[in-house]
Amino acid sequence: MIKILIADDEDFIRHGMRYAIPWEDNGMEVIGEAGNGEEALQLAVRLRPDIVLADIQMPLMDGLELAQRLRELLPETRVVILTAYGNTENLTSAIDVKVSAFLLKSADSKKILETVVKVKKEAEAAQASSHKVSQLKDIYEENRHLIKGTLLSRFLQNQVSYSHFAKKAGKIGLDLFASSYALALIRTDSTDEKLVLGSLIQHFLRFQPFAFFIRDQHAIVILNTEEYPLDRDAMDDILPGILPVTFGNSIVVMRDVTSAEEFPLVYTVLTQALEHCFWNIGQPYTLLTPEQSFTSDAKIQPYTHESQLITAILSRDSGRIQQQLHTYYSYMEEHKCSRLLFLESVKRLAVLLGAVSEDTGDILKINALMEEMETPREIMDLIASLALPAKAEHPAHSQIEPALHYIHQHYTEDIHLEDAAGAAYLSPGYLSRIFKAETGYAFKEYIHRLRIQKAQDLVCGTDLKYYEIAEQVGYKDYKYFSAYFNKIAGCSAKEYRNTHSRSSV
Repeated sequence: MIKILIADDEDFIRHGMRYAIPWEDNGMEVIGEAGNGEEALQLAVRLRPDIVLADIQMPLMDGLELAQRLRELLPETRVVILTAYGNTENLTSAIDVKVSAFLLKSADSKKILETVVKVKKEAEAAQASSHKVSQLKDIYEENRHLIKGTLLSRFLQNQVSYSHFAKKAGKIGLDLFASSYALALIRTDSTDEKLVLGSLIQHFLRFQPFAFFIRDQHAIVILNTEEYPLDRDAMDDILPGILPVTFGNSIVVMRDVTSAEEFPLVYTVLTQALEHCFWNIGQPYTLLTPEQSFTSDAKIQPYTHESQLITAILSRDSGRIQQQLHTYYSYMEEHKCSRLLFLESVKRLAVLLGAVSEDTGDILKINALMEEMETPREIMDLIASLALPAKAEHPAHSQIEPALHYIHQHYTEDIHLEDAAGAAYLSPGYLSRIFKAETGYAFKEYIHRLRIQKAQDLVCGTDLKYYEIAEQVGYKDYKYFSAYFNKIAGCSAKEYRNTHSRSSV
């Protein structure tokens, strides 16, 4: 419904136009009347009409001045000027302030209605256009990071030239003129892109983020480091906040990048580094230098060691098997092969082990477990558990009971697979293998589910604030608690309390 405001200093004219013309039958309604220009302006600002019918001569402020002020304050509002005299001077002035129509007061109701209906159609068309533009802007804003990510991804992979990239970059808010950048490549531990990006943006915010985006569970972070250098102190400060969304030793950073033109070359180095930093045990991030180099996988030949290991396994000699396991691992570690090559090699071993071992297990599950493991040592422990001759063992569930007990005693702490494995006197790799098979969940996921289960009890059974509950069940950062609660419980903690609390029963 189009809204109309009538402004005229004569009551009978205002009332006549309001009640004698069938506005509502034509999709319009009169929302107010004013007896002078100032009152009309105040009403218009408050009521925001689509069309104002204004007498050209009114006390305090005439119709033309009112039209001018409305154009400044409410540019979407259209003005129809009413006058008793259609002289050239008035017409010229009305054109100058861009009124939508000019009517003589002597015009009959039909003529007034026809004119206003025409202006109404113009207003509706303008509204539709404005709404469409607004929608497009909203869509653009919602997808800005995706647009940035797509453009940057193509540039980093040399799919578009720098000139093409630079031409598009300015239009989407990418500053290519900083004197210093840092690029980071991070393998993430979550498929929840919003959670990962939220964490990264929060903790890297001081560096005036240039761009963040995710491709295949790899986060690319580009930072403007003109004001704040990304040194070891800064990384050590940021690290605790971003570790929950990273996977293993999987943060590589190149500092002191002086030009956006260098981004593709730096990205190539980071990609190589991310694969090789797999071996940096206990080192959660790696700061690179431009001259950094890595051993080419083409120079690494693990096949002989794989064959020797299989021969040792066939001998069923535990000592010989352990020696070959050590030799194989030492060779791969010494050459710092990529994570990809290491996984390919151990997966071949798993297939061969499945062919010669009495306890073959499910090779597909074993391969999936390897992908989830964060360190080469964990993977080798799993291979060792498959390679060494089977011993008389209790059922798997009884083996993990000490680990489960440990988890339930320490779930509020920052516990790791190694901690639980030590409590159960098992290797981390072997525990990881049987843990998921017995519980249905990977180690970390089990802990999150246990914490949220405990949190649900506190949400329903206490009046604790949500951030207090988060702390009690082991989440130092409320944001992560909220994200995992939503993911596991299927709703927010507030919604869960409203639905399940004792007081609501």
